[in-house]
Amino acid sequence: MFEPEPPARAPVPPSSGSPRGRWEEFARPEDVPLHSLVPLAGPGGEPLGAYRGVRREDTGQIISVVSTRYGLVGHRDVARAVHRIGAALEPPAGPGVPELPRESIRLYAGGRRMEVKLVVGRRFPLAAGDDLYPGIRVYNSLDGSWAVRFSGFALRLACCNQLCAERGDLLEWRELHLSTGADLMARLEAVIHEFLGRFGSVLDLYRRAMGEELLAAEVAARLEQEGMPGAHAQRIGARAEVAASHVALLSRWTAYQIATAYLTREVSVNPDRERRFERSAARALLLPTPGSDPR
Repeated sequence: MFEPEPPARAPVPPSSGSPRGRWEEFARPEDVPLHSLVPLAGPGGEPLGAYRGVRREDTGQIISVVSTRYGLVGHRDVARAVHRIGAALEPPAGPGVPELPRESIRLYAGGRRMEVKLVVGRRFPLAAGDDLYPGIRVYNSLDGSWAVRFSGFALRLACCNQLCAERGDLLEWRELHLSTGADLMARLEAVIHEFLGRFGSVLDLYRRAMGEELLAAEVAARLEQEGMPGAHAQRIGARAEVAASHVALLSRWTAYQIATAYLTREVSVNPDRERRFERSAARALLLPTPGSDPR
């Protein structure tokens, strides 16, 4: 007689966050593990009817515990949707364009969370010899902490620094509540095209920063005030002082480029911390001087 598979035992709730630099990277959406909702049993084998486990199918591991109201939107479905949208948009190409990591997929926080990045092939001129490509980040979680989220960034071609492209809530959509794969595609397409249509306001912010100066000696303190860890803030501040003029001044844009070069190339943290560091740098160095016209 066929015996049904017993419910999985409820695991000890996993800790939030992941160790430094410890995540899984996948080259294609098809490589991203599938997940499913399964019933759970308590320590004595009793059914836990109010909860379900999210099981990773390639390992059989229960990676999170959620309520029965939780609607699973799998990592692979999200990665596929981003990939399909990217395939319909032109890739970054042309004279002087370096080899760009156009698409990346990372699982972190024990596999409960995923980040997909896509660089869009639409070049935006910022200044002479200084062009940007917009990029998108799409996040998904399998622990009920958030629904699908979207935010934008910019890639500077001159040095391939990754720049924060958020300005208040202008270029970030935190929650995309979805019910079907078609709904996922439609919503992502809508926010991506809205992001591209409004990217010009980000360029205005960058151009303004080129014309405003600050004291190099203030850079580290500004970064720490906005939440940058002290060790990172001090390294960036020291480099800003080396780059400053004879009167110890440099533009906000230059200071921001020093910060993003360091964060892009030398800091290896999970995507949540990466995004927090980027926002700290943008708030400290990129935003207009208090009292100036913010338009």
